[in-house]
Parts: sequence; structure tokens; C-alpha cells
Amino acid sequence: MRTHSLWAILGLISTLHPRIFVRNDAARQGQGPTVTEMRRRAADPSYGRWQGRVEKDDSSAIVERAARYLESGGQDDLHAVRDFLLTHAFSYEKNDVGGFLAGAEMATAFDWVYAGLSPGERAAAMANITTTAEASRHFLLEGQPDINHNYTYMALNTVAVCGLVLSGEPDPYGQTAKKYLELAREFVEGQGRVLDTWSAREGSWSEGSHYTFHETVRNLVMMFAAYRSASDSDYFALVKQRYGDFLAKTGLFLIGSTRPDFTFVRTGDTSANRVAPTLTVPVTLAALAAGLGETDDAARLRSFNDALLAAHGDKAVHPYFHWGMRTFHEPAARRTPVYSSMPLAVRMGAGTTEHLVFRNGWNPDSTQITILAGDHFTDHQHFDAGQFQIYHRGALAVDGGAYDEMNKPNGHWNEYADRTLAHNCLLVYDPSQVFPKGYGNDGGQLVLRGLQHHGDWPTYQAHRLEEHLNAGEVSAYEHDSAGRFDYARVNLKQAYGDKVKAYDRQFVYLPQQDWFVVFDRVSAASETFQKHWLLHFQNAPEVDGATPQAGVTDYPDGRVTSERNIGTLFVQTLLPASHTVTVTGGAGYEYFNPFAGRNYPPAHPGTAAETREPGRWRIDVTPNQAQRDDKFLHVFQIAGPDAKQPAQVRRMSDASGRIPGVQFDGGSLDRVVLFAGGAGLPLRYEFKSTRAAEHLLVELPALRRVTIEVNGSDFAQARSSAEGTLIFTDGGGGARVITIR
Repeated sequence: MRTHSLWAILGLISTLHPRIFVRNDAARQGQGPTVTEMRRRAADPSYGRWQGRVEKDDSSAIVERAARYLESGGQDDLHAVRDFLLTHAFSYEKNDVGGFLAGAEMATAFDWVYAGLSPGERAAAMANITTTAEASRHFLLEGQPDINHNYTYMALNTVAVCGLVLSGEPDPYGQTAKKYLELAREFVEGQGRVLDTWSAREGSWSEGSHYTFHETVRNLVMMFAAYRSASDSDYFALVKQRYGDFLAKTGLFLIGSTRPDFTFVRTGDTSANRVAPTLTVPVTLAALAAGLGETDDAARLRSFNDALLAAHGDKAVHPYFHWGMRTFHEPAARRTPVYSSMPLAVRMGAGTTEHLVFRNGWNPDSTQITILAGDHFTDHQHFDAGQFQIYHRGALAVDGGAYDEMNKPNGHWNEYADRTLAHNCLLVYDPSQVFPKGYGNDGGQLVLRGLQHHGDWPTYQAHRLEEHLNAGEVSAYEHDSAGRFDYARVNLKQAYGDKVKAYDRQFVYLPQQDWFVVFDRVSAASETFQKHWLLHFQNAPEVDGATPQAGVTDYPDGRVTSERNIGTLFVQTLLPASHTVTVTGGAGYEYFNPFAGRNYPPAHPGTAAETREPGRWRIDVTPNQAQRDDKFLHVFQIAGPDAKQPAQVRRMSDASGRIPGVQFDGGSLDRVVLFAGGAGLPLRYEFKSTRAAEHLLVELPALRRVTIEVNGSDFAQARSSAEGTLIFTDGGGGARVITIR
């Protein structure tokens, strides 16, 4: 068991109220603003935009009202908070997740109005706070909490904050506080628990943008901020010293998950009203930056938060949470280096979450490509290992479906939104495959349900292979330091189970040209299993210049698909050489399963609002010849709204015909991309061009010194990278024979 490294006795908690986020002026413990500082901020123009009045009384609103009392002594606010605390208690059974969240909110409000309550009122309020917190405590002890699921962090935050607030009060509440704090400490610091799990996952999370940032990260950061203000326990410092600085990485993960339009990438279960980093997210960022202190990572977070606040204006922070900005926002703290100093390509959660992002800039017109390639952790994830999305001045390749009626048999979520069918992935349809009860056959990845029972990280690791949670494995990843390419290779065999014998998907992005290549190499267990390569759009695409009508339309050997939103996406299928492009979508076919012959619309249309970008159209690319082994090679050219024609693209291969590749014509150089898997050296290929060409070869033996020959003459000496890539520019135009030996 890991030793409890921060504190061993509860005497390190402040004996004075307030102590949660805001400290009594005379407090000797903790860090953060005092009551006097909060009163100064209430009159500071820097905080003027977060001074809105809140009259409604619920567990979130009373924290804002309690903050008003703390700052100004307003009796109306005191009476509203007092009356709420004396008349309300919550539980998970009666109030769903609100029962987890309410305890921390009630305890914080109580802490802030403490001086205005009589002893009898304090006792009555503490009784209701304890009743509410008991539901969270019961869940952590007996409700089978999962270390990778948001419920654990909601309940844990309530138990911890209630323990900090009740500490030092007359019994039974003082003893209850000790019980809560011991439980919270075991969950936070215990072997394989919170600190170990977040360190292993490098601050990344997989519950979709909704639950990851609005719920899980928020509760984690607020809990640590409460400890920091109420006691001598500084988890921010401990994480930096001993746990891989995962809190700083969490902030960078949030930035990496945000598109140039300052909305989140649509991943997992994300509601239409949670697609933006607003409401509570700016408060989380401000609290995280305050905890990180005067560091480069904190500066990046503050600069990002400033940009986010400017982008969303008055809607950036919900009025219920204005107190958080007055508490944590630091207008004078440094903001350099700015967030745009981050690398343009990042791999987040290596070996676990595997959330990859490729960009070509940080301005509003930049492209962002997001790839999901890691493990399966919770039910809010979708069965979309290998999924990619493309954003350029609008969503061009999207995540399909909506977060609607979770777990309802024959419903939209069960049969479409969380299934592989709704994502830019590959289907392998085995008609005899049996999915779990309540799920039909979509030809997609294994449906993993009822597996949220991993109480700690070692338990998850022990079950990972047995329960097929190792859905994706990144076997190669490289960001070229000169900005010429980004590359990733993902093994997806485990996601599909026994119907697939082997499957790897590779991604190459050429950011300077805004060209993207996706190569799939798949071997099915039977040649009779149909393969469907999927790509989802928000608007109707064009195929060979034609815009299809609603329904299902086939285009034999359809070559070019372009989808125009605000940007333009040109898509060309180079492999299979003989294929059919099927366009599905429009009224009555937005969420269509071709194997069931049925559409699965959401029961609540608002969940599929335009902001969610539920992908009402898609293409399926299918080989015209049934065979066990297939290669899919697709080229994407990303452009602005005025683009009319893509650059010329040609499929190419090595001399043996086994190694696929693509040649782009355009600009001062042609570009060649070759996938060299299985060929070995020497490797030989031919091509023609009127100008010099830049060559990128992937899947070469790693760290191998090679000689590059052009037309039989030694041209250069080079070395493949640790990820098996080799990039070079040849010397001129005409027909060339390239040999790598």
C-alpha cells in the first residue's frame, strides 16, 4: 500500500470558516484568496463581467448566493442559503447524479455563510449535508465505483469537501468528518486509485467531451482546490513532484480536445448543450491554473481561457458559477508562453487513452484532425477505435449520432450512436455474429457493456485483455520536427474479435499541403464477411459531381466525394481498385443500418441538434470482389469554401505490386507516400513527374541506415526513424526509379 504522503493527522485542516476555496483572513493553513481579497475583487473591474445576480434556489445557485453573502453580507442571500440548507437533502437514488454533486455544493455554501447561522441552524444544516453526503459515501463503499468513470469523481468530491467543511465541528459531525476524510484519502492516495490512475493515463480521459470535462475533470480539480485552501495538503504540488505532472497534462488535453471554433471535438456521449468548453469549464481552467502556479503550463491555460472567454462572451460561464471566476481567475498572472506554443501534433494518453491530434496551425482557419485509438474504459465511450474526425472552418468528417436514451433496446443510442456504424471506421459484417442482448448486428466492433467494475488501476489492467478492453494499440507515432508530416499506425484487431484476423489502420498528414491519407489493411476470418469503409458528413456529399437524393444510392467505382460545409473536403478512393460508393442519408435515412434495413432516429430530436453535428449522411465504400484480405486507401484534400478541384492524385506501388502508395501533384514539389509494410529491403518503385518530389516512406525497419538510389545512381545516405519512417527529396523531374537498400 502506498504511504499517505501528504498528511497523517486531521489537525492540518483550518479551524476557521470559510475554508473551501476562500480562506478566513486569520487562517494559518491553506493557499488561496482570503475573504478580504474576495471583497476587493467584488469591486474590481477585472471581475465585472462575473457579477450577475442569481435568484433561483438550487444546489448550484446557492453557492453563488453564498459567495455574494461572503463578499457583501447581503441578508437576502444569507436567508436564501439558510432556508435551502435547512430544507433540502439529496441522494443518488432520488436525484440521479445531482445527488452526488449536491453534497459538495451544499457544504461549500454552508462554509461561506457559517458566520451568519445560529448554532441550531448550523446543526440542522449539517444534518442535511451529512444525509446528502452519505449517498456518495455509500456509493464509494458499496456501489461498485469504477476508477475510470465520472460517478466516482462526483461522489469523491462530495465526500472530501463535506469532510473538510465538517472537520472540527461538534460530534457526531466531527467524527463523521474524520470518516469522510479517511475514505477520501484512501481513494485519492491509495494504491492504484486516483493519483496512480491519472498518472498512468497521463491526464487524458475517454468519457466523451461531455463527461470528461464538464463532470470528471471539474470534480477532480475542485476537490484538489478545496484541499489546497482548507488545509496544508497541496495535491497540485504532489502531482507535479511524484505523479508525472498529470494535472498540467490534463489542461493540455483539454486544449487539445478543443477545435479552432472553440467547441469540443464530438467524442463519446456528448449532449448538444455540452459541445462547448463553457458553463463550468472556464472555472475549472482557472482553478487548475491557480493550482499549477507560475508555470509555463499555467500560463498556457490562462491564455487559452482568455481566448475561450472572448469567443463565447457572456455565455462562457453560467451565472451559477460566476463565483468560480471571482475566486480563481488571476488577471495579473503571466500568460506567456501562450497556448498556441503547444506542438501542432500531440499524442495524449500514450498506451491508454491514445487521443491523437494533428493540426496545421492555431488560427480559426486551421485544420484539426482527431484520432481515437486506445482502450475501452467506460460506457460513455463509443465502439469507435480507429475513428477520425476532420475539422476545417467547419466539421467536414464528423462523429455520427446523438446522446439519446442510453441503454434503450432498439433505440438510437443502442443501435446507432454508440456503435461503429456511426463512426468513420470499418465494418466487417458476419451475419452469424451475436451481440449482447439489446444490441443488433451493425457489422462493427465488439459491444462491451457492464464492465464498469474496475475499482483501481491494477484491476483494470488485470481485466484489460480478458474483457477485450484493449481495443486499439498505437504501434507507431511520429511528429516530424520540420513540420512536413505526422504519422500514426494503429492495430485494431482486438476491437473486432474473432471475425477479424488482422487489421491495422495508418494515418499520414501533410500539414503544409493539408493532405491526409488513411490506409487500412484488413484480413477477415472469412471471405464472405462484407467490409464497409465509412465516412460521415453533416451535409449531403457529392459523388462524381452528383448530389444524391434521400435514401440509399450506389455509385459503382465512384471516385471523388466532396463535402462542402464552410470548408471543402475532397475524398478519393484509390483502393480497392474496383469498388462501390454507397451514399446513405437524408430524411428517413440519417441513422440507417443496412443490415437491419431500418433507420434509428433519436426519440428526442433535440439531442441531435445542429450543434451536435450528428452526421445525417455517410458513404460506405465496399469492394466489388469478395475476398478475405482487403486494402483501403483513401486520400483527403482539405481546402477552403472556394476550392473547385483537388490536386491530381495517382495510386502507385512498388515493383512487386505489394506496397501501395499515392503521388500528389501540386506546388513546387510532388509528394509521394508509400506504405512499405512487409516488403523489406531493398525496396524499388517507379514514378514520373515534371518536378522534384518529396518522398515519405513508412513501415520501414526502424533505425536502419540506407542508401537511396535514383535511376541506378547513389543519391543520398539516410537513416530511418525510430518509428520506421524515411523522408527525402529527390533531385529532379522525369521518369525515376527509386531504390532503397
